[in-house]
Amino acid sequence: MGKKRISDKRRASAKAPTVAQRMSGLKVWQLLAGLLLVVGGTTLFVVLVSGVFDNPKATLDAEYFCSEKCDGEYMDLDASEYEKLVAEKKSFVVFVDQGGCTTADRLRGFVKDYASSHGFKVYRMMFEEMKKTSLHDFVKYYPSVAVISRGKVVGYLRADADEDSDAYNNYDAFLTWMQKYLK
Repeated sequence: MGKKRISDKRRASAKAPTVAQRMSGLKVWQLLAGLLLVVGGTTLFVVLVSGVFDNPKATLDAEYFCSEKCDGEYMDLDASEYEKLVAEKKSFVVFVDQGGCTTADRLRGFVKDYASSHGFKVYRMMFEEMKKTSLHDFVKYYPSVAVISRGKVVGYLRADADEDSDAYNNYDAFLTWMQKYLK
């Protein structure tokens, strides 16, 4: 019986990992976890730098592009038409205006020039009409320009924001702002 106990102990100790074996197994897991962190961190860094999480850019629907040279004239838009376009998940640009507003003259010119030089049509909605739409959740003051992509507002100029003031006063700044939201 004494021999049996010794061989049972040897078998039990042979099955149980030694301290060295446990440590080497732990090191392998630590190395794998470290490698995973490095690869994951690097991938996340590359994704962030590439701009994947930047503002989404809109591609206007084909119906808004001119087959010939655009003259920069606006297409008038009312509240019900706007909501219909949003429900249909259309992609378009809308200029929020107020008749007789001299402070909007410069922006009116910027929008017309940009649209005609890039070959597309822009909607124009009066501010009072815009207040009846879901666009009013974003645009609080006029004049403004909103870029709608697949029925969602992806960008709009804020007349009350210092960071947008250059786009109201300088065509190059307006051009940069538009290019931030349009492909």
